[in-house]
Amino acid sequence: TAGYGGTATAGDGGTATAGYGGTATAGEGGTATAGDGGTATAGYEGTATAGKWGTATAGDKGTLIIRRWDGKRYRTVVGYIGENGLEPNTPYKLNDAGEFVKADG
Repeated sequence: TAGYGGTATAGDGGTATAGYGGTATAGEGGTATAGDGGTATAGYEGTATAGKWGTATAGDKGTLIIRRWDGKRYRTVVGYIGENGLEPNTPYKLNDAGEFVKADG
């Protein structure tokens, strides 16, 4: 666990949590959670969760979760690697419509 702007790393099956603007990385089957503006990365079958303006990356069979504000309320957008064009080991963010887009493109 790391605070504001910190970095947290966990091995396979582990949990890494970082605060606002932080970076969380977890191995296979792990859970990585980063706060608003943070970066979360998880390995094979892992779950990567990021807050508003965040970036999430997951390995094969992984799950991406990013929170967003739609102007009226917070929404949680969930994507599954291998579905709807989501590719493993690729960083994603949300566009203004709340859709996953590649973070580097």
